[in-house]
Amino acid sequence: MASKKDSKVFPLPDVLRDLALLRVSEIKLANIMPTSAQTPSSSQNTELDFDLERSYQFAKEARAAIRLRNAGKVENEAARLETVRSSLEEFVKGIEGGRE
Repeated sequence: MASKKDSKVFPLPDVLRDLALLRVSEIKLANIMPTSAQTPSSSQNTELDFDLERSYQFAKEARAAIRLRNAGKVENEAARLETVRSSLEEFVKGIEGGRE
């Protein structure tokens, strides 16, 4: 849970001004709230759930990639692969040189 220092409080004068503007404009909040007929259907909910799940999966994979990068494992593997690649290049050069 966020501490009081982390949470941002709306400035009271701005909130009071906004509430006064709503009252003066005679807007009924019930009229702008969605009714049961305007709520998404179950197929839309399923699609939204699927998109939400994909978003969570993306965030999870992004965090894992960032952890790998910060741990230096990617650089270590890259260095190891570069060593293997250069060794294989030398091996191929040796084989090609022996044919001539």
